[in-house]
Amino acid sequence: LLVSTFLTRRMLLVSTFLTRRMLQPVSALSEATRKIGEGNFDARAHVRGNDELARLARDFNAMAARLAEYRKSSLGDLLQAHLSMQAAIDSLPDPVAIFNIDGNLQNVNRAAETLISLRTDGGAKEPFKTVDAATRAVLERMRSHVLSGKGAFNPRGFEDAVQLPTMLGDRYFLPRATPVYESRGVIVGATVLLQDVTRLRRFEELKNDVVATIAHEFRTPLTSLRMAVHLCTEQVAGPLTEKQAELLHAAREDCDRLQAMVDDLLDMSRIESGRVELYPLPTPTGVLAESAVEQFKAEAEAKGVRLSADITIPEVKVLADHERVGHVFANLVGNALRHTQRDGSVTLGASVANGAVRFTVTDTGKGIPKEYQERIFEKFFQVPESGPKGIGLGLYIAREIVRGHGGDIGVESEPGKGSAFWFTLPRENKSA
Repeated sequence: LLVSTFLTRRMLLVSTFLTRRMLQPVSALSEATRKIGEGNFDARAHVRGNDELARLARDFNAMAARLAEYRKSSLGDLLQAHLSMQAAIDSLPDPVAIFNIDGNLQNVNRAAETLISLRTDGGAKEPFKTVDAATRAVLERMRSHVLSGKGAFNPRGFEDAVQLPTMLGDRYFLPRATPVYESRGVIVGATVLLQDVTRLRRFEELKNDVVATIAHEFRTPLTSLRMAVHLCTEQVAGPLTEKQAELLHAAREDCDRLQAMVDDLLDMSRIESGRVELYPLPTPTGVLAESAVEQFKAEAEAKGVRLSADITIPEVKVLADHERVGHVFANLVGNALRHTQRDGSVTLGASVANGAVRFTVTDTGKGIPKEYQERIFEKFFQVPESGPKGIGLGLYIAREIVRGHGGDIGVESEPGKGSAFWFTLPRENKSA
């Protein structure tokens, strides 16, 4: 019995020893796996021997070493990429702000910190707490434009420039915003750039002042010249031969065209300096349209073009400065007659839409190529090979007058099928 008990205990001890020896490599592998899972890529499984568990441990350690090396190289690459990106945006003299998909401020450049006091240390909930209210409004508008899925925001020109306070005093900026995409084409953020155009704007103002001064100086001698030509054509200074009358008639037309250019230059100067005052009064749509038809009736008949007004809502009133809106009609109808061939037609129309009246001037002329339909409202732009030309200010001035009334203007056209220029004016608010 004693011998049996001794042997049993002996076998238990040997069994326990063998079990622990067999489980030790498994425990070492389990512990190393846990540490690597926690981010410790320097952990290793120390197992001796040449059995399968030892070979598995050596393979595991080799894998851990490769993971550690990959992690170090990836972090280095990421850090280098981040530093390169930061250096790139810091080199820009204009403020740059980068937002994530949630609208939180992620990064700014040095110009944003120094000029507009925008910093990322303000916290995700209050990224603009150190920024002026006007600057905050512009940044939030740009951020919302992109993150709402409207795409990039590009300014149309100096008219979109905003005046913002900076550490260097008030300056003018053109805001731009661009989506940030991941590899699958999904928007993951937005980049906002405030382009400093203060010097360019000052040059633009200087140019406008020079143009206005020259135009104003032209006006007095041009008036005298027009008067002299008019008196001569009326034969006040004596009878004219047929050839003299023909030459003087051409001179009078050139004087009238030059006068129109001078007037456009002066109007542009007033618009850009903010000196154009509008006095909108309730005016029937029929009155505005019929005035335009009456003004160009003789010219249309001389060209052999049918000019008419098809107004189905003549008594509906709009808020309009009669003189300024007359200038808009004069430009649109004059252009339509100039680009419509004999036996063609120009028709004025009006309809009610969204609380406003939409006026149209439709012609059967050559039409406007699609690539120029937005640009024709820019200053000094002229469609290539479009026939008789002015100086490219008429539609720009018309646009500014319409916008001054709170309306909009545009064109629908197809080459060879004519054009339909339209603009809107607000209706009279009878409850006001």
